[in-house]
Amino acid sequence: MQLRFFIFFGLSFYFSLAQEQVSFYFQSDKFELEQEQVSLLNKWIENNTDSKIISIIGEADANGTTTYNEVLSVKRVDYIVQKINNKIQVRADFKKVGLGESKISSSIDAENRKVTIYFLSKTKLHLEEFIINDLTVLKKLDSITIVSVEKLNFSPKLAIEAVIKKAPVGTLFTLEDIQFQFDSAELMKSAKIELDNWLTVLNENPQMKIVIQGHICCIPKDEILLSSQRAKSVMKYFISRGISEDRMHYIGFGSSRPKYKIPEKNGYEALMNRRVEIVILEK
Repeated sequence: MQLRFFIFFGLSFYFSLAQEQVSFYFQSDKFELEQEQVSLLNKWIENNTDSKIISIIGEADANGTTTYNEVLSVKRVDYIVQKINNKIQVRADFKKVGLGESKISSSIDAENRKVTIYFLSKTKLHLEEFIINDLTVLKKLDSITIVSVEKLNFSPKLAIEAVIKKAPVGTLFTLEDIQFQFDSAELMKSAKIELDNWLTVLNENPQMKIVIQGHICCIPKDEILLSSQRAKSVMKYFISRGISEDRMHYIGFGSSRPKYKIPEKNGYEALMNRRVEIVILEK
């Protein structure tokens, strides 16, 4: 059940940014749609032949037993899949999930008897790599407790190599002076000094795995693509210097996790929000 919850909440978070979801509603104790909802489904299919389905989530109200509602929600998903009938492309790792009553999203029963399709429209297909990557990495981050290195009270005299030896899994480091060309994912030359320090750390700790986190500033609307691209640029730099890709993951949080409220009051706050972080995933 944990995987199901992750898929549901992860997709809800990312697709709320892209507004790429649609729901269809069922009568009580039914797994086939009424004609009005069938018409809406057919219209959606007709308008989305160039889209790509990522996942389909089925839900039920709380009436009946938990087991019965889980089976019912899966039947609802299967019904929708049959109606779509390969008219819209799906990912190779396409997920069908029946939540049953385990995720009640409304106090109104009729609003819980639904199937939600998460998808990318033709204009958003370029986001697919980053959305799916970020969902995978979120699951890994969810498995550890993350704490900022500043809260561990290491002596400021310790070199980064010594701090790494003492730091537990889940320790988060904010990289200083990691700057990019304006509105792009291209690293500035000055950033490579700090990255080379981490290159030494990674070479000295061959068992260590990390997650590189990207954040942007200044705009309240999350721009996941740019922050993901920037985090990926850092990972690609390490790869170009001989670090195995298997030891690294990247994720972009857009402006969803600012250190200072957006819009920032000054350049310093913007700089603190526009940052790259590294989390120790394994040691």
